[in-house]
Amino acid sequence: MTMNLISLNENSGSLFEIANSWLSTNDVAKILSTTPNAVRILVCRGRLPAFRLGRHLRFRKKDCMALVQKTGV
Repeated sequence: MTMNLISLNENSGSLFEIANSWLSTNDVAKILSTTPNAVRILVCRGRLPAFRLGRHLRFRKKDCMALVQKTGV
């Protein structure tokens, strides 16, 4: 499983903007109409890019929307 690390610095924008641009596992599960565990399986299989922020997985909205368009969910 390949994960990217996120580092926040002073030049990356406000914390509010950063928080609104990332989705949690539960958010993605709602978008895909599936369970959080199924989202984690998609990450392990390499079908959905994820970023680890501490202990938590975070997802970009555009990656989730691309998966929806690709699979037709």
